[in-house]
Amino acid sequence: MTSEEIQAIFFEECAESLAAAEAGLAACKAGTQDADTVNAIFRAVHSIKGGGGAFGYTALQAYTHTFETLLSEVREGILALSAPLIDLLLRALDTLTDHVTAAREGSEAPEDAGLIAEMTGAQVANGGGTACEAGAERAPEAEAPGDFGDFDFDSMLDDIAGSFAAEAEPAGAPAWQVRLRPHAGAMGNGGEPLLLLRELEMLGGECMSCDMSAIPPLGEIDPHQGYLGWTFLMPTAASPDEVREIFDFIGDDCGLAIGQDAPMPPMRLAAPASAPAPQPVAAQPVPPPVAAPQAQSIRIDLPKLDRLIDSVGELVIAQAMMAQRLASEGISASEELALLDGLTREIQESAMAIRAQPIGSVFSRVPRILRDLAASTGKQVRLELVGEGTELDKTVIERLGEPLTHLIRNAVDHGIESAEERVAAGKNAEGTLVLSAEHRSGRILIRIADDGRGIDRARVLAKAVEKGIVPADAQLSKEDIDALIFAPGFSTAAEVTSVSGRGVGMDVVRQNVKDLGGRITIESEQGKGTTFTLTLPLTLAISDGMIVHVGDQTLVVPLTHVVESLRPQPGDLQGLGTGNQMLNVRGRFIPVLPVCEAIGASRCPSEAGTGVLIVVDTEVAGQAALLVDDICDQRQFVIKSLDTHYRAVEGVAGATILGDGQVALILDVDGLVAGALARSDRIQPERQAA
Repeated sequence: MTSEEIQAIFFEECAESLAAAEAGLAACKAGTQDADTVNAIFRAVHSIKGGGGAFGYTALQAYTHTFETLLSEVREGILALSAPLIDLLLRALDTLTDHVTAAREGSEAPEDAGLIAEMTGAQVANGGGTACEAGAERAPEAEAPGDFGDFDFDSMLDDIAGSFAAEAEPAGAPAWQVRLRPHAGAMGNGGEPLLLLRELEMLGGECMSCDMSAIPPLGEIDPHQGYLGWTFLMPTAASPDEVREIFDFIGDDCGLAIGQDAPMPPMRLAAPASAPAPQPVAAQPVPPPVAAPQAQSIRIDLPKLDRLIDSVGELVIAQAMMAQRLASEGISASEELALLDGLTREIQESAMAIRAQPIGSVFSRVPRILRDLAASTGKQVRLELVGEGTELDKTVIERLGEPLTHLIRNAVDHGIESAEERVAAGKNAEGTLVLSAEHRSGRILIRIADDGRGIDRARVLAKAVEKGIVPADAQLSKEDIDALIFAPGFSTAAEVTSVSGRGVGMDVVRQNVKDLGGRITIESEQGKGTTFTLTLPLTLAISDGMIVHVGDQTLVVPLTHVVESLRPQPGDLQGLGTGNQMLNVRGRFIPVLPVCEAIGASRCPSEAGTGVLIVVDTEVAGQAALLVDDICDQRQFVIKSLDTHYRAVEGVAGATILGDGQVALILDVDGLVAGALARSDRIQPERQAA
C-alpha cells in the first residue's frame, strides 16, 4: 500500500473521529456527561493527533495536542463540563475540522492562536496548567515522524535501560504499582501498546522500570511477539478501576498486575501459524467461553465499486435480453427466468447495499452549521435528528450536502423568529429544527421542519409581483404561492447579509434535487412552522419502471411517479375548453396529457378512450394523467445519462436499453407535465381569441 493510500485511509478515519466527537459533545450539551461519553470524545481527538504526527502535519498535531490536553483534564475530573466549557469544546472541534480539511487539501492551516489561548487559559484557571504544559513539550517530540536509518540495536537497548535506571523513586512514593506486559496479539487490529503507557502517564503514573530480559538476539526477534514489560508507580489520586478501564478493550492481549507486591505478568508468545493448537491439560481449569468474533470490514476503492455497479447494470440488461429472446422464439422457461430474475435482483440489491451509507454522515454537519448561524443571527436553535441510520446510495449522499445546507440556513434565517418574537408569541425562546429521514416505497423521504413563523404567503405573492415573476392579477393556490420561493432571484429578505438576501439558494436547491431524480414539497402553517420534504431515489443507477408504447416510440415511465393506471370509462372524461380533457378520478379532476403530442411521435391515438391513462404525481403540477397506447411490461431498467452521451433533452431524464436491444427514453415526468400544462395555458387563450 502506497503512502498516498495510507493517508487517504487516515483522512477517512479522521472524518469518522470528527463525527464521533461531534456526537459526543452534542450528548454532553444535552446533559449526558458520563465517563463513556467523555472517553469517546477523548479517543476521537487522540486518534487524529496520532495520525497527524505520523504524517508530519505539525500544525494539526500541535493544535490537537492542546485540545486533547483540555479533554484529558475533563476526563480526570479536574475540569467540570459547564455550559461555557462545552461551547469552547464545540468551537475547538470546528477548528479541528478546518485543520483536517487544510491537511487533506494541502491548504493553509486555519488561524487557531486565539482558541489555543482560550483552551490553555481554561486549564490554568483550574490548576491544570503545569502538568499539561509539560506534556505539551514532550508529546510532539515523542510522536514526530523520524528518519529511520541505520542504528545500533544493542546501544539503543543500553540507552533505554540506562534511562530507566536513572529514574529515582520520588519522595512519598505511592502505595501501589501497576505492572503490564503486552502479549503477541496486543498489536493486532491496529493496536498500539505505547498508547496504553501514555494513558497511565495521564493518570499520574510514573514508569519506574522496563523489563527487557526476554528480548532475544536481534536475528531471532519476531516483530509479532511481545517481549517488554513495564512497572508504573501510581498516585493515590488514581484508582485501580481507572487503570483497569484503560485495558478493558485489549482483553487478554496484555498481562496486567495491580498491587504493591504483584509480580510481573509472564511473557506469552504466540504459536507459529503452522504449529498445531496446544491441547488443554486435564488438571488445568476450564477457560471461560470465548466471545463471538466481531464483524470485520474492509475498505474498497470507489472506482472498483463503480465497476461492480456497472457490471450489475449490464447483468440486468442481459437478463432482460435473454427473456425477450426466449419469448420471441416460443421457448417456455418461466421457472428458470423467474429464478434468474430473483437472483439478478438480489445481486443488484446486494451491490447497492455495499454503496449504501447512513445519512448520518450528512446530518453530522448540521450542528456546526447551526453554531455558525447562531453566531451570525443571534438565534439559538435546538436540533432534533430522526433516522440517522437510514441508508442510501453514496452518490446521493455526496450530492445532498449542498441542498440541505441551503434549506437549514433558510429555516433559521427566514423561518425561526428571534428570541423576543418567539417569547411574545408564547413560544420557547429557543427554536427547534427537526431533521428526519425514512424509507418509503423504494424512495427516501428527508424532512427539514422548523417551528417558526411559517410562510407569509401575502408577502411572498407581493414580492413575486414586484419582481415580475407572476402577473398582478394572478390567482394562485397556497401551493403555487409556496412554490414561488424556488423562483430564480426570489428573496423576501429586507437586507443582504452573509446568510441570505441575494435571491440565490432555493432555486439551486430545487435544481439539485431534480438532478438527483427527486422532488421537493412544502407544507407551511402561519405562526407554527414550515416543513420541506425531499423525496429522493435510493440509487441513481438502477430503478423500476413501466415500459409503454406511445405511437411509434417505446418509453419508460419511472415507477416512483406512478399512482395508478386505468382504462377510462365513457363518463370519466370531460372536455375543458378547446382540445383539453380532464379525468374524473373518484370525484377529483386532473388534466389528461397525450404523451404522443408532447414528444412528437407519429401514429398517435386520436382519442383518450382508446388508450391507457397512467396517473402520475409531480412536484409542481400535482397529479396528471399521461395518455399512452398501452403498457407492455414493468421491470428494472439501467439509467444511462443523455447529458454524458448526447445532450440534455426537455422532458427526458435519460435512456435505457431494453431486452430486445432497443434504446428507450426515460420520461422526466415532472418536466413533461409542467411543460405540457404551460403550453396548454399559453395556447388556450389564443384558440379562444381565434
